[in-house]
Amino acid sequence: MKNRLVSSLLFIILGLLLILVPLYIIPVCPTSDVMPMQMGEMNHEMAHGTGKIMTCFWTARAELGIGSVIVLIGLLMLFTRTVFVRIGLSMSLACIALFSAAIPTILIGVCPNEMMLCNMGTKPALVIISGILFVIAIINTYYLNKISKRI
Repeated sequence: MKNRLVSSLLFIILGLLLILVPLYIIPVCPTSDVMPMQMGEMNHEMAHGTGKIMTCFWTARAELGIGSVIVLIGLLMLFTRTVFVRIGLSMSLACIALFSAAIPTILIGVCPNEMMLCNMGTKPALVIISGILFVIAIINTYYLNKISKRI
């Protein structure tokens, strides 16, 4: 019970950090001229070249989705009593952590200007949070695997 509560809360907190860092804590480049638009209008503006959205905006959106999935998996781990299901969820969190680190570095990226806040603050913060999530998920998987052999 203690491991389930502690690990679930850690995963939920790390998922919330992945959501909050690019949006509020170390925000990415502002898109004030684009934000009031609806998504259809935004795609229309981008197709016709009148709007400019930086890549860090899309990184923040992707991390919002990934963080939501991590919070959901953390809640599932909190209410799941089966050790084998928690091992599977923990292993999936390790894979999601690698994907989360790849978003700002390889897959989408951030602004090309090295002096922008998203490059100096948001990107390293997301990579560090993802690394911590990966390490905790691997440790939890190892711990749960040892418990499952005793059962």
